[in-house]
Amino acid sequence: MKIISIVIFCIITICQAQFTLTHDGLIREYYVSYPDNPPEPCPLIINMHGYGGHALGQRNYSEMDDYAIPQNIAVVYPEGILNSWNCGGFWGNHNYDDVGFIRVLIDSVAANFNIDLDRVYACGFSNGGYMAYELACELADKIAAFGSVTGNFLLNEDQVCYTSRNIPIIDFHGTADSFVPYDVNFEGDFSPDGSMLFDENLAYWMDFNDLTEITIDTLPDIDPTDGTWVEKYTVIGEGTTAQFIHYKVNNGGHQWFGSTVGDAYISYLGLNNHDIHASEILIQFFMTYRLSDFTSTEIIDEPDIEIPTNFVLHQNYPNPFNPATTIKFSIPQTEFVTVKVYNIAGQEITTLINDELSIGKHSIQWDGSHQPSGVYFVKIESSSFVQTRKMVLLK
Repeated sequence: MKIISIVIFCIITICQAQFTLTHDGLIREYYVSYPDNPPEPCPLIINMHGYGGHALGQRNYSEMDDYAIPQNIAVVYPEGILNSWNCGGFWGNHNYDDVGFIRVLIDSVAANFNIDLDRVYACGFSNGGYMAYELACELADKIAAFGSVTGNFLLNEDQVCYTSRNIPIIDFHGTADSFVPYDVNFEGDFSPDGSMLFDENLAYWMDFNDLTEITIDTLPDIDPTDGTWVEKYTVIGEGTTAQFIHYKVNNGGHQWFGSTVGDAYISYLGLNNHDIHASEILIQFFMTYRLSDFTSTEIIDEPDIEIPTNFVLHQNYPNPFNPATTIKFSIPQTEFVTVKVYNIAGQEITTLINDELSIGKHSIQWDGSHQPSGVYFVKIESSSFVQTRKMVLLK
């Protein structure tokens, strides 16, 4: 991977920089808006443009810098290939690995700016919203929460979804969107590209995150002249902090709602709404979450009435996995234990445990995000016991 800084300049409290990186043999561009002299590592929001759009246009249209920079939040605006993102739609312009590009992009931004990698978020407009859902499926090991503005979730056979954590989602959509259907299109009750309509999307994330309670609030119609009004769906569950939040913009078009720039395109995109600003709400939602809220490498002592009588290293699950897997083992007595991971060449990758553990069943997660696909071995060892099992990481 090669990173080249092209342009960097600062104005008052904001630094705006243009960079390139090379991924899969292609030179990819991205633009970073970064606060001037922040007191601590900054959260990072990935903001992706729509189909036919471009990075600088999205920065201007979404007006996200106006809300992010004063709060010491960095925003990166990546450039899609042929002005689009590969999220599996039949209308896509290319078949390049955009998930892999975003994965490398996060590391590239962090290499050039002081970024808190525990607070990375992704959102997008239209095709960029589709891509945010794609990342929620495939890149939840690096991104804490996700947001879509006028995009739909498109499941497809090429995805390998990350299912070992709950995923916070926030979604904005207009009921009169003529580009991406909200619930029905003009020909019937279906989505032309096979993406999930609102009711299907709601049901999917309720099941995925085990959410059980829906509250619907009608927001104040602050601007009655814009011809729209907003209902907010808040969907929660008892066992998780990961919410599904949906803003239903009645009569709303294909807009980044609240954008003053969007008013110039009402004749083409449909009605805008000024009761809310999508960028402000996205940031408020994102800042309530950290990646570490949902992923952990801490040891979990599992309560169990039955006391183990033997040392046992169980097969990890899932296996194969991408990128994280759970390793369980039992010990019949309090003892000093090490658990290490090795690659196929026998080289030690990491030490997961090097401590005295109490009698019982234990489990720990290993995240292989920074390792290549391949065969790995997990080895547990104590003074009286050694066992190894094979694990397969598939990316």
